[in-house]
Amino acid sequence: MEKILKKIHRKLGTGPILGELAEKLSLSELNTLLLELFRRKAGQVQPAQLLRQYGENRFVAPAAADSLVLRQTELDWLRFAEERRFHPLTLSPLAPLGACSAVGHVDQNNVLSAVRGTEAVSDATNVLALQVAQDARANPGKSAVFRYAAAHRHVRGQAFDNPKFTAHFSAFCMASGGWDPGNYAFELGQLNEHLGIILALLRRHFPAERLFIRFYRKKGADVFVERMKAYNEGIWHSLAHEFQDDLEHAYYHLIQAKVFLRLENGAIDLADGGPVDWTQRLLSNRKHRLFISGIGLELVHKLGDKDAY
Repeated sequence: MEKILKKIHRKLGTGPILGELAEKLSLSELNTLLLELFRRKAGQVQPAQLLRQYGENRFVAPAAADSLVLRQTELDWLRFAEERRFHPLTLSPLAPLGACSAVGHVDQNNVLSAVRGTEAVSDATNVLALQVAQDARANPGKSAVFRYAAAHRHVRGQAFDNPKFTAHFSAFCMASGGWDPGNYAFELGQLNEHLGIILALLRRHFPAERLFIRFYRKKGADVFVERMKAYNEGIWHSLAHEFQDDLEHAYYHLIQAKVFLRLENGAIDLADGGPVDWTQRLLSNRKHRLFISGIGLELVHKLGDKDAY
């Protein structure tokens, strides 16, 4: 990107201007500038160019999925989650600018940034976290756990070498948040709830014996892992599972749970989840807790259709 920016500066005959634009203009002023710039660029687009762009731009190509089957799966999964107290939400296609990078250790270049202070949703759990934080702020001191689920089409900005990885895809996401009662009670309870739903949904599409869980232990998680092992109600005790250290990646706290599907030539992860500190940072309150999870709904759909397992 640095090379491209230098080329632009040479082409325009200007020095580095990104710092000035980012620091001196308010977000509203920058939006006005970008809106006018895009209006002018759109006015230069010819119909033949438009058609060529539709065929070449990976962000706009239709999904290679059976729409009716995929929609029915989304509906069935949301109903199942609602029966288990996760309220379904229909999210906007857009999120506030920085929805991922401000809290989730995500490079903004991997997100499709937009104008008017927005970005295309690249991870619905970040938006669900905003909703949970808003609820918690409106209900201070209450012990209720706010639970949400969404089936949403995600857009990712990074390019993939594998042609099977598309720029947009459907995912099923859950988030639950509440105030910390102590002794890891929230984390253990929500790990159990999320995994219970995830495993029940995946078993609708794959044999149970093909599924297994890998827990990635994070820094400072020794006590939590011991409590996991002693937590008799844990759904993970009913399925093959293993523990592995992952001390470098700080996206999740304490533990990351991944559910894998065994294939003939290996395994592929279909779902993951864990505790994150996003609502603590959004609310500036270290006593709040948030647990998120997601399933590659479209991936499940494709693997089930092709009998890939």
